Amino acid sequence: MTTPFSQAAPDLIALGYSPIPLISPDAPHKGRGKAPGDWRSGAWQGLSRWQRFRDGPPSSFEMNLWLKAPGANVGIVMGTPAGRDDEGEPLFVIGVDFDAADPDALDTLLGSAPFSPMVKRGQKGETRLFRARKTIKTAVYDGPEGRLIDLLAGFDTRQTVVPPSVHPDTGAAYVWTAGPVPAEQLPIFTADDLAVLEEALETCGWERNRTRAATDRPRKPAPAEIDPDDLWSEVKAAAMGNLSAWVPHLDLYGLRKARGGYECVEAWRPSSTGRLLADRKLNLSIQPDGIKDWGSNNTYSSIDLVMAARACDQHEATDWLRERLGLKDEGVVIDLAAMLARSKRSDMGGCDDDLPEPLRVAPKMGELSPIASQKPAVAGFDDGAQLAAPSSTDLPDRLTRVPGLVGQIADFIEDSARRPNRAFAIGAALLIVGTAAGRKIAGPTGSGTHLYVLGLADTGSGKDHALDAIPTIMGAASLQQHVGKGEFMSHQAVYRDLMRQPLTLCPMDEFGSFLKKVNNRNGAGSEKAITGVLRTAWGKSFSTMPSPGWATQGSEPIHSPAFSLFGMATDRDFYTAIDGGDVDNGFLNRFLLIATKKRPETRHPLVSRHQVPDEIIDGLMGIYNVAGPLYSGTMHNGRANEPAVAARFASDAVQRAFEAFENKMIRRAANEPLVARTAEMAIRLATIRAVGILGAQDPIVTLDDLEWGIDFCTWSAERLISDVAEHMAETPLQAESKRIQRLIRARGRIKHRDLLRALGGRLRTREVEDIVKGLKDAEIIAVDKVIPPTGGTPTVWYSITEDEAA
Repeated sequence: MTTPFSQAAPDLIALGYSPIPLISPDAPHKGRGKAPGDWRSGAWQGLSRWQRFRDGPPSSFEMNLWLKAPGANVGIVMGTPAGRDDEGEPLFVIGVDFDAADPDALDTLLGSAPFSPMVKRGQKGETRLFRARKTIKTAVYDGPEGRLIDLLAGFDTRQTVVPPSVHPDTGAAYVWTAGPVPAEQLPIFTADDLAVLEEALETCGWERNRTRAATDRPRKPAPAEIDPDDLWSEVKAAAMGNLSAWVPHLDLYGLRKARGGYECVEAWRPSSTGRLLADRKLNLSIQPDGIKDWGSNNTYSSIDLVMAARACDQHEATDWLRERLGLKDEGVVIDLAAMLARSKRSDMGGCDDDLPEPLRVAPKMGELSPIASQKPAVAGFDDGAQLAAPSSTDLPDRLTRVPGLVGQIADFIEDSARRPNRAFAIGAALLIVGTAAGRKIAGPTGSGTHLYVLGLADTGSGKDHALDAIPTIMGAASLQQHVGKGEFMSHQAVYRDLMRQPLTLCPMDEFGSFLKKVNNRNGAGSEKAITGVLRTAWGKSFSTMPSPGWATQGSEPIHSPAFSLFGMATDRDFYTAIDGGDVDNGFLNRFLLIATKKRPETRHPLVSRHQVPDEIIDGLMGIYNVAGPLYSGTMHNGRANEPAVAARFASDAVQRAFEAFENKMIRRAANEPLVARTAEMAIRLATIRAVGILGAQDPIVTLDDLEWGIDFCTWSAERLISDVAEHMAETPLQAESKRIQRLIRARGRIKHRDLLRALGGRLRTREVEDIVKGLKDAEIIAVDKVIPPTGGTPTVWYSITEDEAA
């Protein structure tokens, strides 16, 4: 059984760190995913005295138990000894956790902190690891809008979650954006570094006289503290600080005010002495410092009390408390009235008019005639043929086998992987060659060679290696200055980076989480504007992109921007992050989709990932320096947007074939916006392939190059159309209804209780039942009740109807 802990712990120990197991993110425990845990007697519990592992390793018995703990995440104990400085003083591992929610504040703080070769990213921000003397103490730095930085030293003691742990809320994996490296190679974080960082913190609203040690928690009206490892702690703390807002509304038996709080009878449990309810003592004490039944010694949180008093589940109790306390509801909004009003034709029990326009007009998969399932003849690009239905959920292997430099790079990425994934290897290879050619080589139609590639796969698919290979290969070819950020916090940051370096390739993991933040209706305007900048940059092939002006920095035109990205995500994260606007505004159709459901088996790499072959290095440098090193340093000065080399079609017949395909896509795009840029992407791919085969001096796009590019892009477009129809929805209700349909379809036939388990508590039982009723009324699913032979409660089964399956 492979877990994040079993994957990472041996390597972390070898590098000089002290890893400990963290409670599984799927466990029914308040510390799930983040708190040190112990798996005993078939259940997770807190790991006692885990701080001792800072100073000494676990026993072999303990380690064996940890390696077998199901779903265990992994953390590093801060304070692990890590060598000495030049003065002989001992050094210890620390972490600086950047948590600022404001993108500009985060940019300021990251820019003021020292470099670290070991950086991890979770749900937001990042954590950089250093070594420090004991004089650097654990502390927290808050601004007007919340936490800015956590300084995690090992002397209080602290630990930090590290990759490949899974976040308990998003389901996304933590990732290393740099490293890991041996502990004794971490840079030293000094008092001077802290002073510089604190100066930056003051510009972000931190008040120096309000600094506190992490052990000195802020006091609220209620002593219940907000625990970052408890999903509901904020609600609990608010409830204990305002008892009068909710306790009197629970209809508790015998409730009366007492000692600053309330007391009543715990009516939901029987009397231990057999007394009638009217004769029982007021044993349940509800005070700001806690809730306890002195008759049974039971203790309750505020949510526990609401669950018991109202006989409801945790989600219902939390929603009820939020409403009473006036807290913003961050949960899933379910419009039951709208659901019940929908007619039977919609995919989720509604009418077609409820769907965004692109989903209403998209043809069904069975109505598509093949073109990409086999290599098309030139005449096949004429009128009449539709795009191809994707032959499988995975990118066909034949599309990943490319001659020339692109194929060589894909081979190296695949051969150097522990979990080889050819589909993502070809995606990385196309981006690397396209970036080397960027701003210098134009396609036959004047197009650039920059791409937006979207990789979709489940966890464990080997996608990390393809992302990590990009800086490795580009660094070996002296192109490291063109490797961009893994995430952008604002549209200003995108503009600033493009002004500094117009030729950029950004490997972006957790791309779905990034887009969720960008598309958040309550998010900052600077985040929402990011996709607009990306849309503009994609279309600027050898032309000028204007930039906005700021108070501290004037506007500068960006000549021939060539911005590429490789965004990795799971299907679920990506399609829940985008909305109908991303289809309508053209953001989604700029992506070349690479999807796979394969989970490659682990093996020993065939070659070292650090030893990039000379032929790859020479090939990339030959493309990059096509017009000479001087041109690379001064390109686009004067003649702002003229390419150094223009590729050409091999013959008029090849040109006519492309034009026929382009015209067909233009006609199709009138009803299906997701194909609007398929032809443009196809010629970019064909140009990259041609440059990789023939070199950069005189690239010629042949019919083979064009056929392969069209084949690849048509598969991508049809898979995107299919996925959007299956996954996307205009409302949270539609999204949940589609998820239920997918679960039933995947199982063929599923019990009601198993469906609830598969949903993992996402919806209340009543909400699931209402959605199921709508699907049944729409004749999308069938509901069967089977009475056991011995009688008793019938078992409810769900299945997709024959008509819907057909």
